[in-house]
Amino acid sequence: YTVKYLEQDTNEELADSKVVENQTYLAEVTEKAIDITGYTKQEPTSQTITIGLENNEIIFYYKKIEGLTYTVKYLEQDTNVAVADEKVVDGKVFGDVVTEEAIDVRGYDKLEPTSQTITIAVEKNEITFYYTKRTDLEYTVNYLEKTEEAAEIKLAESKVVSEQTYMSEANETAIDIEGYVALDPKNQSITIDVEGNVINFYYEKRTDLEYTVNYLEKDTNQVLAESKVVTNQTYLAEITEYAIDIEGYVKEEPSVQELVVEVGENVINFYYTKRTDLEYTVNYFEKGTENKLAESKVVSGQTYLQEVTEKAIDIEGYVKQEPIEQKVIIQVENNVINFYYEKRSDLSYTVKYLEEGTDAVLAEEKVVNNQIFNSTVTENAIDIVGYTKVNPTETIIIKVNNNEIIFYYKKVEGLSY
Repeated sequence: YTVKYLEQDTNEELADSKVVENQTYLAEVTEKAIDITGYTKQEPTSQTITIGLENNEIIFYYKKIEGLTYTVKYLEQDTNVAVADEKVVDGKVFGDVVTEEAIDVRGYDKLEPTSQTITIAVEKNEITFYYTKRTDLEYTVNYLEKTEEAAEIKLAESKVVSEQTYMSEANETAIDIEGYVALDPKNQSITIDVEGNVINFYYEKRTDLEYTVNYLEKDTNQVLAESKVVTNQTYLAEITEYAIDIEGYVKEEPSVQELVVEVGENVINFYYTKRTDLEYTVNYFEKGTENKLAESKVVSGQTYLQEVTEKAIDIEGYVKQEPIEQKVIIQVENNVINFYYEKRSDLSYTVKYLEEGTDAVLAEEKVVNNQIFNSTVTENAIDIVGYTKVNPTETIIIKVNNNEIIFYYKKVEGLSY
């Protein structure tokens, strides 16, 4: 007898037929359906026949197992870490042929094969696609000024780092930017994503800078006033300074200057020239008095701090007192030289006694020495026998020369003998 194993509805032979020989006529035999992978036995699963001379046949029918599933996995190569949720598809029939395409997974590149086909088995229906992390990614580092306004000012060219691997870690440190201070955090890390990989470092302008204002004499650079040092200045601040007034000097243009504060040396130089419109006065006084003996000498067009020398002039009747030569350094005002004098005391006067009308000398003249200039002296005429005084008293003021008193006499008349 023969035992056949057929697919129901198609009669497709699912396993080799079983032929059992040397059977006895009218003997009774029983067979049970065998297990066939992927199929379920249909009733009856056990059959009994009586052996005839021919057509001794037992047929078992099967149907494909339904409700099978398959799984699609998406794994990182070498690590077998899932890069996406696995896909489970049910409702499949044994022997179905299914094809799956690798899905796109953020941050990963698909590896070949990206399309796979399997025939549904009873179990372990699995398709695995492999991926590697993308290495063509990049990140950007920006260096920005933190301002009160919404706008952010870029202080340096952004740093773009390419050939980065998905999910790798990148570490960056804020660079030094002249004139600015990096704010915390100064070290930052990011995990590389497919996009939006940005590190922003923020900065504020330095406020510890300073500038200096110098006041210098033109051509010599001599310092005329203490420099002005202004601290706690902000980087790139715009400063305006005005030249100060310095006694004895004229400001040179520009007398107003602007400066933008930098990191290095911030210097404003104002230049000055000496005044040339000054004057000095020379006075000639009698010592011990306020008596001015000559018109004061005024010399204009003088230069500040110039040294001038003057000598005492000769004044008739007076003797120069030391110092008879003086120097003065020209200032803005009160440039005065005073020379002092005393009256001469080495002068003399002469008293003469003459006959009126003849100028005949009647008595020896009198010379008086050690007289003081401009002093007043009075003399009385002497008595001369036989003569009468014309001018009995005379007064003169002592001068340098020709100090002379002349008394005139007349002969006595009407005498008897």
